[in-house]
Amino acid sequence: MTNTIQSASISPPQQAELLGRLQHHPLYRTALQGIPEHADWASVPFLTRERLTEAFEAGELAHPDAVRVHLTPHPGGGWLPEYATRADIEAHGQAAAAALARAGVRPGDHVQIAFGFHRFAGGWIMQDGFEALGAKTLPFGPGETEAQLEAIQKLGVRVLVSAPSFAQKLGEAGARVELLISSGEPLTSIAGRRGRVEAALGGVALDAYASSEAGMMALETPEKNGLRVLEDWVYLEVVDPETGETLSDGERGELVVTHLNKHAMPLLRFRTGDLTRLERRTDGVYLPGGVFGNVGGMLKVKGVKLFPREVAFWLAGHGLDHTQHTLRLWSQAGADRLGLTVRGEGVDDLAELKSDFQRRFAMRLDEFSVAVDHEGMGVTDERA
Repeated sequence: MTNTIQSASISPPQQAELLGRLQHHPLYRTALQGIPEHADWASVPFLTRERLTEAFEAGELAHPDAVRVHLTPHPGGGWLPEYATRADIEAHGQAAAAALARAGVRPGDHVQIAFGFHRFAGGWIMQDGFEALGAKTLPFGPGETEAQLEAIQKLGVRVLVSAPSFAQKLGEAGARVELLISSGEPLTSIAGRRGRVEAALGGVALDAYASSEAGMMALETPEKNGLRVLEDWVYLEVVDPETGETLSDGERGELVVTHLNKHAMPLLRFRTGDLTRLERRTDGVYLPGGVFGNVGGMLKVKGVKLFPREVAFWLAGHGLDHTQHTLRLWSQAGADRLGLTVRGEGVDDLAELKSDFQRRFAMRLDEFSVAVDHEGMGVTDERA
């Protein structure tokens, strides 16, 4: 059971100091012009990837004190640079170290990171926190199952950092670790996935939320009751993807992140595009269900917002082929209708699945079928 509270604050701590500093930053100088330091937080403009692209092309992203540069893939193609100063790396490392300690990582643990350490941020996001905590951290990189397994066994690795699918593969190959820090793919948001990964590894799997732009933002604790936000590093809020209005605790919406003390490329109300819920509790701020989709392609069906990516996660949780499904929308007698067809076989109770869909998405499926040879078409909207 969790104790929730209604936050007395709808703005980040030290808002005036934060805005006062960012008003002089090239990335925000124009956007914050005329906005007082004590303004209503909702009046502060959002930062988007499009704006970051403009800033890069205008030479506004580089920082004179930056000592590290990563690249991040851009949704429209190409990449953008990400800069960090020594102070940024230290601040992120200390915040992440505190979160990792709450998760059960100990100084001196052997830790193996199975994410890339190339031009993209990848494993570096995790490396900072483990080193700050004092763990013996091996930046192994991705793939190479047999070599990974050998290192885990010979070094006595206690903590593995990996995407859940690769962690499960390692477990099925014989790897045994006490703790998995999972990121890069959904874990808690797909029903049953944690159990399968833990069974393969023989240990505990905890979910982390991080991005190349923001670093680590939230991490589960052994209680497994949600991802606790790194509140000394970021301020998170959830907004309506259509209107930008800040949503109340527990409502699904788009995650927005603000860095509290980053110098190079600080994010101010950055729209991540990720779908989640936020919950403020007596011991901190949590993402109770992790991140369970992306707001891209949002549909309005029967007066309710439906996110196709969240439907894919739901299908995966029920063991159905989330890569081969079709959401069909049509109109009948002036009302929206919704159908779902997915590739699969051996489904025992379609009625129960339809009921679960209604509980999850607050709308009824008018048609639902499972076919062995279905070729998924994504979303087909036939409404006039």
